[in-house]
Amino acid sequence: MKFNWEYFFQTLPYVASKLNITLSLTIISAIFSLIIGMVFALISYYKVVGLSQLLKVWVSFIRGTPVATQLFFFYYGLANLSSWILNMSPTVAVAVIMSLNMGAFVSETIRGSLISVDEGQREAAMSLGMSGWQMTSRIVIPQAIRVALPPLFNDLINLFKMSSLAFLVGVRDVMGAAKIEGANTFQFFECYACVMLIYWVITLILTAFQKVLEKRCDSIYA
Repeated sequence: MKFNWEYFFQTLPYVASKLNITLSLTIISAIFSLIIGMVFALISYYKVVGLSQLLKVWVSFIRGTPVATQLFFFYYGLANLSSWILNMSPTVAVAVIMSLNMGAFVSETIRGSLISVDEGQREAAMSLGMSGWQMTSRIVIPQAIRVALPPLFNDLINLFKMSSLAFLVGVRDVMGAAKIEGANTFQFFECYACVMLIYWVITLILTAFQKVLEKRCDSIYA
């Protein structure tokens, strides 16, 4: 069976028309995963008794289990125990799982960047009479941002690609549109090629933006 280029270019605009749903999921999940990651990272960084130990288990569990399994467990499993989850829309459920999953990875990224700041600079800040918050906000965070930026952008790209799992619970995003179109025409080859092209192009754009932002940060913190 040959690749039908005419059908590919006919289908591409339809599949791409659902990109707004994919990007919305990514942006919303990115915001919440960053908030979750920052909170978790600070708890681990300051070694809050009780909470830091629980977070280690949580992060290990999230990082060690497949995202698709987490989504099914949340949307289909926990729905038996919670009417709130039972009545939740598929889009919200996907955003929740994407945020929680990527939040665990972001927390480790941020925690690692905070730890990377030289201990001598912390001691110097404390010797100058800075409080813990002043030291963190003026000395640690500016340097940590520079270290964390590349891996955080990689997390964003992974989050964008993770959104392709939304079709598993019926969300009509880019992947969902391709699945529906392929089921109608049985030309899955061309339909999924459209998906791959769209994800590739957006990933290239994000990667280019990442390089520009890194250069900007290098010039600011140089």
